[in-house]
Amino acid sequence: MVNLTQRWAEGFMVEHPEISVQVTGGGSGTGIASLINGTSSIANISRELKPNEINYAKQNGVNPIQHIVALDGIAVIVNSNNKIDTISMALLKKIYSGEIKNWKSINGIDANIVLYGRENSSGTYEYFRQSILGKNESGRQIDFPSNMQSLQGTASIAEAVSKDKYGIGFGGVGYFALRNDIKALSIKIDDNSKAISPVVNNSIDYDAIRNGIYPLSRYLYSYTNGTPKGKEKLYLDYILSAKGQKIVESMEYIPLIKN
Repeated sequence: MVNLTQRWAEGFMVEHPEISVQVTGGGSGTGIASLINGTSSIANISRELKPNEINYAKQNGVNPIQHIVALDGIAVIVNSNNKIDTISMALLKKIYSGEIKNWKSINGIDANIVLYGRENSSGTYEYFRQSILGKNESGRQIDFPSNMQSLQGTASIAEAVSKDKYGIGFGGVGYFALRNDIKALSIKIDDNSKAISPVVNNSIDYDAIRNGIYPLSRYLYSYTNGTPKGKEKLYLDYILSAKGQKIVESMEYIPLIKN
């Protein structure tokens, strides 16, 4: 999300040159920590705050207020030479929990599956972990296997999978849509449902993601300490305006409003 935040900051400073906006990346966990410790005025993150994070913030005198600022589709990618085009959520769970370790039962090639994902401070990591892996019978969260290669940034996942014909990865669809060396898989909710792709002809299917037809999507958020006022309110008003949402679309995310 840092690339989108940077563009928002640049656009905002053009309209308000008297205000300086500094952007720092590092994942959702870093953004939350910076809001709580007072080094950031706004935390732009790709997941909701957890109850323990809200409690910790309040213990430190911070009242986190949530603002929905955009949508994002999460794509599952493989190398462009991989034979598969469609995958079910159940099969994804078996792959990313480590139950299935070889491609043979999936595409007929006897080769180990190489898992790529984000680092555990990432909101994308947390979203995929909860949405795909879910919980076991005792109610405990299922975790990624230790052999998953955790990379910093979705762009790194795209690069890794593009060079690894046995790789599979996940991340924000905007990082993948225009590339020809990787492909976004169509996702089936179950074996009886229609497979839906987040990408059509190298373009994001905004309607499929916005309308919830594509099953892997999430809101993106800005959090402030209390109700935003002054410079923070001006900034949030900008990113939620038609100009700000146009930037969302230009960065291959999904705007809250159709432009």
